Amino acid sequence: MKLRYLLYFALVLPLAACTLHVDGGHGYAPPPQVEWRWDPNLDVFVVLGWPHLYYRDGYYYRWHDHDGWYWSDRRDGGWRKGNKRVPRGLSKRYGKHRRSHGGGGY
Repeated sequence: MKLRYLLYFALVLPLAACTLHVDGGHGYAPPPQVEWRWDPNLDVFVVLGWPHLYYRDGYYYRWHDHDGWYWSDRRDGGWRKGNKRVPRGLSKRYGKHRRSHGGGGY
């Protein structure tokens, strides 16, 4: 009986270690299927290889110089305009978005 529990524990322990990510004690889950780094000053994940693309709490945030913030639950599209959901660190870094001069975002 003890051997069965020991074997079960040995099989489950490595899986448990892979599922937990702690980024500076915040416990946010990193973005799936992309390379990233945690930026403690912005309090978000920076998505590497995608300019001005950030992630936190299940949402991607993208800054566009002419139109301000766009956000989506996918990194490759479905972008919605507005800074309503933008994390505070990003708002401080980029400031409030300027009025749109027409044209699209992403």
